[in-house]
Amino acid sequence: MAKLRIKVSGSLRTLLGAQDFAAIRTYLATADRHGQNMLDVLERAMGDRPWMPATV
Repeated sequence: MAKLRIKVSGSLRTLLGAQDFAAIRTYLATADRHGQNMLDVLERAMGDRPWMPATV
């Protein structure tokens, strides 16, 4: 996924940028696997109400 990101936008030039991208991508992938709408999840995260998967 990082290689795709480099090809598309030329970003990830720093380790911190790559780590930030990976964290966001992982968060969205997990939400998607749990059937959550990714846009809603992002909006909640930006509004200090992050989505968390249910614990068993």
